Amino acid sequence: MRFTLLRRTVLASAAIGIAGCATAPSQPDLGTQLKQAFVSEDPCSNNARNIGIVGGAVMGALLGNAMGGKNDSRVIGAAMGGVVGGLIGADMDRKRCELSKVAKKYDLDITFANIESQGEVKPVMTEAKTEQPTAPSHSGTETVIGNTVTVRDKDGEAGHFKSGSDQLTSRAQEYFAAIAAQYAPETVLATETNPKRKEETRKQLAQRHILLVGHTDDTGASQLNASLSERRARAVAAFLKQKGVPEASIYYQGAGETLPISDNRTDAGRAANRRVEIIEVVNETGFKKYLEIRKPQYAFYRSQSPTAIAERAPNTAVVSTSPVASTTPSQITKIPPPNAAPIINFGGAPYSPNTAKIDTGSLLHEKGFSFVSKAQAADDDILVADCSYDRPRASGTVKSLHDGSSYKTSDHLPQLYGKTWASDVNGNLVIINHLAVLRGSGVPANLPELKVYAQYKPGTNKKPDVSEEPAVNSYLVDKGVLYRMFPRGDGGLKCMDLLFGTDGATTAKAGKLIYASGRNRYVADLKPQLQ
Repeated sequence: MRFTLLRRTVLASAAIGIAGCATAPSQPDLGTQLKQAFVSEDPCSNNARNIGIVGGAVMGALLGNAMGGKNDSRVIGAAMGGVVGGLIGADMDRKRCELSKVAKKYDLDITFANIESQGEVKPVMTEAKTEQPTAPSHSGTETVIGNTVTVRDKDGEAGHFKSGSDQLTSRAQEYFAAIAAQYAPETVLATETNPKRKEETRKQLAQRHILLVGHTDDTGASQLNASLSERRARAVAAFLKQKGVPEASIYYQGAGETLPISDNRTDAGRAANRRVEIIEVVNETGFKKYLEIRKPQYAFYRSQSPTAIAERAPNTAVVSTSPVASTTPSQITKIPPPNAAPIINFGGAPYSPNTAKIDTGSLLHEKGFSFVSKAQAADDDILVADCSYDRPRASGTVKSLHDGSSYKTSDHLPQLYGKTWASDVNGNLVIINHLAVLRGSGVPANLPELKVYAQYKPGTNKKPDVSEEPAVNSYLVDKGVLYRMFPRGDGGLKCMDLLFGTDGATTAKAGKLIYASGRNRYVADLKPQLQ
């Protein structure tokens, strides 16, 4: 019975959407009409509106059924859901159409994607195509709760900003002003004549969250890239405010090199990664969901020669922050102590790539749609080797334009939400405090605190020989989450790989600690336990 009602709701809603699009006396067949209604490649079609109507109608029908209503109440519920979904979708369609016109006028490369109810991003194929991979713009009747717009200038280095600056070029000021205007509430409301629908739309717009993200390629210093991309994202966010978007709805982030969409090993890939992204989500719940599952495409990260880490002198600053950790002056400067800590003997074996690597299973943890397949992973993928082939990748937090405060997310992996882990390594106590990893994305929630007590004896009040907040990367892999730390070099420490399960286990699955003594490198095993 429920299935029959649901099917009728979907078909009826689809018919409404198709009817709303019909303008010619001669209609194409049903299959063609459905494609035009839901997967049209025309950026000025009502694709998102129709998906919104169906998604909203399905949710409304289910709500009416859950409340124990009869068929008429379910129909009313479906109608109300369809109206709300249609309002959201209609604005997405309008915006996509207008931004496509801006792209043609200024010769920009603009791509679009839908954000579905579980936070997943599905690229939309339109006439404004690029060389980037695309996928269908919907998944059945999945509700669309937001959209992303990626903007790149085809002029390359003479693009949005002056080199090394957060000042928009005069040309970029023109097109970003035109883009920003499409997000202003008054622009959205100008096309609505029905007073009730206009008021409903106004209420929905008040709940929107709009995030401006600046992205770079992976050349140059990671922290400098993150800082510059943050200033650039804030500059574009300011354009939205100037065009009438409420400041309280606007957020910005400098993602630096951490969220690539193309291979950094090629010139074309690096060019594609230098971009500005505008993310719009209908409410706070959807915004949190999107941020919590947003994760990098690891195969687009480049490995590096281990020489950079092997030759780094003790106490040399590592300029980095985690992808969601706040950037503070102490994290950027990392002023070394006046006296270098003596080399700690962790009892390791001479370094070799085979002994230093942890078995993480598959190279990529893939759920849902991904731009990258396992077959695309290069031989020098950073997850193929150990931490000495990786480097810290800096990113700023998501910040509010209103007051500059960082937006907090709180859905962590089991046992990885600010806990303390410890391990004895050849008589040396290694402690990691505040270890936290977000559930959906697998990125670090903050910088951890690393302490090492050389030749530790219980009951003594010895101060730690190593005490710092190391830079950290983390990666969702087939066997759990790979947590990778980059100490500054005290005690000879170079880097650490820890493999944690995602099932709440209280002992790490595996761990490797790479350290140096003179010109020689060594590898020691460690398996921290939850304290």
